[in-house]
Amino acid sequence: MTSRERVLAMLNGEPVDRIPVISGSAMVVEYIQKSGVTWPEYHRNAEMMVSVASLMHTDAGIDNIVVPFGMFIESIALGLEVNMGAIDIQPSVRSAFEKPEDVNYEHFLEDRYVQTTIEAIKLAKEKFPDAAICSFLVAPVTLAGNLMGVEKLPVLSLKCLKQEKKMKEIQEWISTALQINKIYARACIKAGADVLYYSDASASPSLVMPQFYYNAAVPATKELGDFIHSLGCPWELHICGQTLPIIEGMASTGANCLSIEQAVKMNEATKLAGKVPVVGNVTPLLMIEGTEEQITGAVRKALDGGAKGSMLGCGTPPLSTSDRLKMWVRAAKEWSIENL
Repeated sequence: MTSRERVLAMLNGEPVDRIPVISGSAMVVEYIQKSGVTWPEYHRNAEMMVSVASLMHTDAGIDNIVVPFGMFIESIALGLEVNMGAIDIQPSVRSAFEKPEDVNYEHFLEDRYVQTTIEAIKLAKEKFPDAAICSFLVAPVTLAGNLMGVEKLPVLSLKCLKQEKKMKEIQEWISTALQINKIYARACIKAGADVLYYSDASASPSLVMPQFYYNAAVPATKELGDFIHSLGCPWELHICGQTLPIIEGMASTGANCLSIEQAVKMNEATKLAGKVPVVGNVTPLLMIEGTEEQITGAVRKALDGGAKGSMLGCGTPPLSTSDRLKMWVRAAKEWSIENL
């Protein structure tokens, strides 16, 4: 199987020749330096972006190629202030809107950073047809939080469980985010993305109550997921933190795959997810300072626990080393030989 075939088979619940190894965000300093690209231009230059992201596939052996780098594209395209970080620090959103009506997304697709994502998908698809081309996007709750101000989301999410007026307010923010999600998703799929990977970091139980997730986040995320499926594309959902209290809700969104972090026990998550494949759980820090024994042990533990793909508990750390990334891939291959 090609990498693309392997990833799509896993997402569709079909047999694979070996466990696919997939990444979330992939802004790796070693590969940035090896590519000879420059910061911050690789955030707004499609050729630079693909030259960096593709090394995760061609050098390390990861089955997907992921663009763009970071969870700021939607926000900067809408006019919010973004700190562009550094070569080893992801960009971060620094401003917010006063109310949902202030968010103007009429020209969203014309933004330079959005256009870079679209162009990078097309270019990666053309240059690496055997890889699974993946768009890294921001899910509805997290995008709503970015729009209103991340610090406001936990407070409002708690108040809305007791006050109908507050629930209506947060639903308006999420509805606005959802419209932007759909515009961006359609464009990415049209450009040739094989899979959409949504991170909903702000929907973590460490930030909002599980009840809020079920009441407000699940319906919006399911609506987005149904829209993506109507366009013929599979999608993945990642939420940070200890997500066991909301795994069943995540599974009910219709996501083709759930991504969990190292705080979650894989065998417990797979039971709660039912037929929905679960990936993740490998500690990202191991890609920076882990030994081969530690990396192999973490990969095997996740796969023994029922993971259908090997993935880090969050995005690939910028300071990951190529030799450790290769250890990760090798460990998944060796487990596959023994167990598939």
